[in-house]
Amino acid sequence: MSQHKPQQRVMQQELALDVYLGTLLDEVAEAEEVVRHLPVDAATGLVAKTEIVPPIQLEDKKTVVRATTPLVAPTNGTKLHPLSIMPDWSRREFQALFFKVGHLTLATPLVELSRALSIVRSPATIPGQPSWFIGLLDDDGSRIGVLDTAQLMLGKSRGARDLAATPFKQILVTKDNRWGLACDELLTIGHLTPDKVRWRTGRQKRPWLIGTVIEELIAVIDLDALVPRRKNQDQTPLATKTVSR
Repeated sequence: MSQHKPQQRVMQQELALDVYLGTLLDEVAEAEEVVRHLPVDAATGLVAKTEIVPPIQLEDKKTVVRATTPLVAPTNGTKLHPLSIMPDWSRREFQALFFKVGHLTLATPLVELSRALSIVRSPATIPGQPSWFIGLLDDDGSRIGVLDTAQLMLGKSRGARDLAATPFKQILVTKDNRWGLACDELLTIGHLTPDKVRWRTGRQKRPWLIGTVIEELIAVIDLDALVPRRKNQDQTPLATKTVSR
């Protein structure tokens, strides 16, 4: 048993590092995309043209060399991405729930959660929904849309699993009681300080990955950004549909 734990730890770190490095590659790709779309004049405008002027008399105070072309041409049309807004909880020490999805160890702030549930019965399936929508679960007067967290993060090709063979065991319920993020294991509650996290201030891609605890290779997840958005934000997802049992 002890021989398998180091191997599992290495696999977990490799998967977490894959997500982390994938994010860095996305950021590099975004920067390259901005450079590719720079106007052609931006490159040619970097060279200054000069004029040769007659010999200067002592009383002449004119500039010897005068630039006739701007050193840097205006980059009109270049799309600059604004920095993403950081949530309030990221500015100070916060309590985080550590949990596992597959081999990935993740963390999310407690203030984003309402409660955690153990899955004792399968959520009621709804035909015609995306593969990441597992089903509906009634709990304590709330109708919760249960989501496949692995698919939301990694996509269907990498995150999909056979739920009959490997079912999720826990659900993290968002603070509005509308959504439940399925996970495999709840680990512990701990404290994180801002200086221990590499925050992502530009999150055009993977907006849900708000930061990474470098020392532990743990991704800090913003559940509010991970949950898919519907056009109608005021209704519980699929609340008006009949649940098949």
